[in-house]
Amino acid sequence: MKRFLSLLFLVFSTYLSIYGQDPNFGRMNGNFQLEAQTYAKDSLIGAQEVAERILSRGFLYLNYSLGNFSANIRYEYYLNPILGIDPRYEGTGFGHRSLNYNTDFIEVSVGNFYEQFGSGIIMRSYEERALGFDNAIDGARFKIRPIDGIEFTGLIGKQRFFWGLSDGILRAGDLNIQMDRLFGNFLGEGLSFLLGASVVSRFQRDQESFYFLPENVLAFATRANLSGENFNVESEFAYKYNDPNATNKFTYNSGTALILSTSYFSDGIGINLDFHRIDNMDFRTDREAKGNNLNVNYLPSYSKQHIQRLATLYPFATKPNGEIGIQADVTFTIPKGTFLGGEYGTTFSLNYSRINSLDTTHIDEFTYKSPFFAIGKRLFFQDFNIEMIKRWSKSLESNIAFIYINYDKDVMENEGAPKFGSVDAFMTFFDFIYKFSAKQSLRIELQHLFAKQDSAVKDPDNVNGNWAFFMAEYTIAPNWFFSFIDEFNYGNHYDYLRLHYLTASIAYITGATRLSLSYGRQRGGIICVGGVCRPVPAANGFSLSVTSSF
Repeated sequence: MKRFLSLLFLVFSTYLSIYGQDPNFGRMNGNFQLEAQTYAKDSLIGAQEVAERILSRGFLYLNYSLGNFSANIRYEYYLNPILGIDPRYEGTGFGHRSLNYNTDFIEVSVGNFYEQFGSGIIMRSYEERALGFDNAIDGARFKIRPIDGIEFTGLIGKQRFFWGLSDGILRAGDLNIQMDRLFGNFLGEGLSFLLGASVVSRFQRDQESFYFLPENVLAFATRANLSGENFNVESEFAYKYNDPNATNKFTYNSGTALILSTSYFSDGIGINLDFHRIDNMDFRTDREAKGNNLNVNYLPSYSKQHIQRLATLYPFATKPNGEIGIQADVTFTIPKGTFLGGEYGTTFSLNYSRINSLDTTHIDEFTYKSPFFAIGKRLFFQDFNIEMIKRWSKSLESNIAFIYINYDKDVMENEGAPKFGSVDAFMTFFDFIYKFSAKQSLRIELQHLFAKQDSAVKDPDNVNGNWAFFMAEYTIAPNWFFSFIDEFNYGNHYDYLRLHYLTASIAYITGATRLSLSYGRQRGGIICVGGVCRPVPAANGFSLSVTSSF
């Protein structure tokens, strides 16, 4: 393997120095990312002391293509991992490399690759650097497209596990049939109908002396999607055979997942309705793994992913052991020239989501029953929000939002054990952008969060209570950005933790390169991307970020 990596890196280096972007010798592209952070001890915010003082990570990705062939490689370093990223990433090396061949009929990849079947509920391999997450598959994959409208995918491999590989082996296949391509417009003009089916098998030896654990675990899924000019209806059902593991506390129940979604969109209006049910769908290549390690599948979050800073204090993370919920989203625009629309029109967005536990009854220590559409009594998460986007003049525009969240903190942050209780959070958000000229603008963002916990605050923390937020961002397009942020936990239960979190930053953009530098306090909390979350520790110091593509 080391010889392969060295040879591939030598080929890249030689190509760049000799041929550049000469089309006769293929094409090279890539990207670069660097993050570095200094750390100063700050006991009030819970920022720990770091021996190295500076922690950093970086990535260099190179992709070379020539005709039907392509090769890519990614060098990574974690010296040492920034706080919040798993320390097992410590070190340097090539975290990704692959060779690929692609025609209209067949596509072949060997080495590392990412893959997703359907919505991902039985198979999704991807990278999310914000979470420090990478479950790339190291193995072989092929895709065959025998006729227009049919694609079959097969793969085998092991998952990346920091600088090594998982013990378990993945074998998987997927079939996509685009019915309207295969049989013409048999449903009518403008209608598209897709059918799909997937199967995933994991093999891991049973070395447990107490439990009798299945070594081969099979999961399958079917899906259908019907779409037209102004609507879309999709469904997906998955079944996983019993897979006792550390996350589900070694239950021998099988797992199921159902996702139903429908949307309608027309001039000035869009409506989306979702229903989902997940039961025992934690699926990994190592039955002892926990957290974000060695996930085979991806269970999307069916709640709004808020971008407002204070709303991220209470994010929802999907519960693979069991949840059932709905989401409704309506967006509409009031035309300009009307009383509410004004001169430029006004856009409103209303969103509601509610996620409960399943209604389960334990049969014995290792099994339970759960009626499929029965809703449990425990409310995990509820979110109602309304947002208004309006342009008042050529120079001024605004975004105003009101958010209510009910958040079961015990379920989200303490594995269901009683400690915190539930939190009711009410948030208001005001965002104004004023343009002084075509190149210069000022953005002011104001947020307030009122939070009430239904149990006593037993231990000091830097999250509870009311918050206020202020941000000013000045832009000189297209290169310069300056910002100042103040987060104030003025309502903390403990007086000495009613702290300001001040941050100042500057960013410069030229072409495809962005450089940013900031200094200040970072509050601890949780960061989530699509229902997958990781804790972020508090920090005090400088942060540097450099990204570029070529």
